[in-house]
Amino acid sequence: MYTGRSKCLKCGHIFEEENIFEGCPYCRTDRFVSNITPLYDLPVHVSNGSREKFRELFPKDDLETYRELLPFKEKLPFVDLGVGNTPVTKLPRLGEELGLDLYIKDETRNPTWGHKDRLNAVLVNKAIELHAPGVVYASTGNNGASGAALAAKAGLPCIILTVKGVNPTLEKFMQIYGACVIGAKSTEARWNAEKSLVDNYGWYPATNYVVPIVGSNPWAIDGYKLIAYELYKQMDPLPERIVVPICYGDALFGIMKGFTELREMGFIDRIPQMVSVEDYGPVAKAYNEGADIIEPVEGWGSVASSMSTLWGTYHSLYALRQSNGLAVSLDDNGQIQSAQRELASKEGVYCESASASTLAGLRKLLAQGKIKKGEKVVLLITASGVKDTKVVSSYLEEVPECEDDMASVRKTLEDVYGLHLR
Repeated sequence: MYTGRSKCLKCGHIFEEENIFEGCPYCRTDRFVSNITPLYDLPVHVSNGSREKFRELFPKDDLETYRELLPFKEKLPFVDLGVGNTPVTKLPRLGEELGLDLYIKDETRNPTWGHKDRLNAVLVNKAIELHAPGVVYASTGNNGASGAALAAKAGLPCIILTVKGVNPTLEKFMQIYGACVIGAKSTEARWNAEKSLVDNYGWYPATNYVVPIVGSNPWAIDGYKLIAYELYKQMDPLPERIVVPICYGDALFGIMKGFTELREMGFIDRIPQMVSVEDYGPVAKAYNEGADIIEPVEGWGSVASSMSTLWGTYHSLYALRQSNGLAVSLDDNGQIQSAQRELASKEGVYCESASASTLAGLRKLLAQGKIKKGEKVVLLITASGVKDTKVVSSYLEEVPECEDDMASVRKTLEDVYGLHLR
């Protein structure tokens, strides 16, 4: 059960308030900020847990089932669009090629085709519990659209502060749900506007608006714990490693926290190793150097806009350290695009470029000998490729044309695709 309290991950300060959105003020410096996270009195029912007992305690896979493990004080009816209970799918061809027992946790099956629905399902319901006038986002697409959809279901006003020139597919995706979408001239301008809406008007924030970066609303992040709970139900035994694409690392931390709670409740005795993949690598650099302060890094023009940031968060480092994890960064867009194409053409998984980075990062770690052949690995696929058509169009070939006869069709198949009809 949620205690109504939260704790700083770094200094351990306990907070009674539920409006700490800028990280811990007690250990904050100009260069460092720690995340806080909600605290629970966990239902420790058994000393040697089992999946059968867990399913008995939590029989479904919706928000209502996991209510006592989520940050709610009141038992209000939940607003939900059917978030969660996404499938685990084996990747036999890529697994054989890489020498791994390889799977995906397919978050594209959520209502707005991405894992952000988990965060926003908790966020919108928490905003209702706190009687907030509305929810506010600084977003370029996925998070804003997800929040707009859940807010629409709840009849709750939603403001999305984006930037002009954002991916037009994602811009319309945010608008269609009825949110107030505004294009700011800079990231700083939209963060300032979000902060003002929170501080002066009481709107409930979903996203970061401070530097150093602290990530998303800490209560909403607990929505990602459900990924761990679902994996526990779906996979026996659990994988050795879970590979997660990260921007500010909210899902990485949330999944790790979910597994930590499973251990504390007595259901597992180990946390799967969390593996973070970034394009630019601020977290990987700090983690691999043993640093607490995450310095900004150089970018190289990544196409994976959902994950691209020069900054990182402390809770990303915390999740990696708590699970003895691995952190890797990529080198160029070719690695991402190749992985995106492979997942689609070899396994039928069309995912966003940020999601495809998990396969690119996995290949790099295999080459470095940090992941061994034969291991059981899950890639978190965070969003659908239908949101990423502009990127895909940039590297796919033009569709060839043929004349109006079968001979021309055969010749095109042979010349372009190497397919010979028998």
